[in-house]
Amino acid sequence: MDKLQLTFNITSPWHIGSGEEGGAYADALVLKNTHHLPYLPGRSVKGLLRHAFQSAQDNNWFDTPDSTLNLTALLFGTEGEHLASQGMVQISNAQLSPNEVQYFVANKAAIKSLYQVQQSTAIDANTGTAKQGSLRSLEVAVPMDLSCEITLDTAHPHYNELKKLPLLQWLANAAKLITHIGHKRTRGLGSVLIHCDIT
Repeated sequence: MDKLQLTFNITSPWHIGSGEEGGAYADALVLKNTHHLPYLPGRSVKGLLRHAFQSAQDNNWFDTPDSTLNLTALLFGTEGEHLASQGMVQISNAQLSPNEVQYFVANKAAIKSLYQVQQSTAIDANTGTAKQGSLRSLEVAVPMDLSCEITLDTAHPHYNELKKLPLLQWLANAAKLITHIGHKRTRGLGSVLIHCDIT
């Protein structure tokens, strides 16, 4: 089966939240796997790619045989529980390379080098000073490359109808529209360049 590998070349500190607090260390912690390594969940990748693909479709990037075909809904799904609603795209978590994972598993003390804590505060517009109690600390992951795999569900009811279209190439093209990931993207976190490889 053909697959698309997306590599997220993250060029600035980034934060995908775990929903957990870190006490005195940080108010919000990065999402980590069982080895305490940062990763980008497949559902987050799906959301980013869906938004990019919809933008590309809205701008007529794709030459489909039926102009009324809602490719975004077919590929990424719609609200509902039945198979046709789930979408054709299957996406793994985006993770460090196997060699990097092996290194950090064998050298657990090095894992702390993957994280930093950033502090921020709200400024009172009237006084120009920090608002009382507004100091927040955010754990972020350092710049790194994360990769995931994207495949198409061949059991999807619309697969045979669409399999002749260059869907993986279209997904790869749309992915280039992704420029930021994670929390506080509008404040400089999570700048990313996307690299694609279809095999």
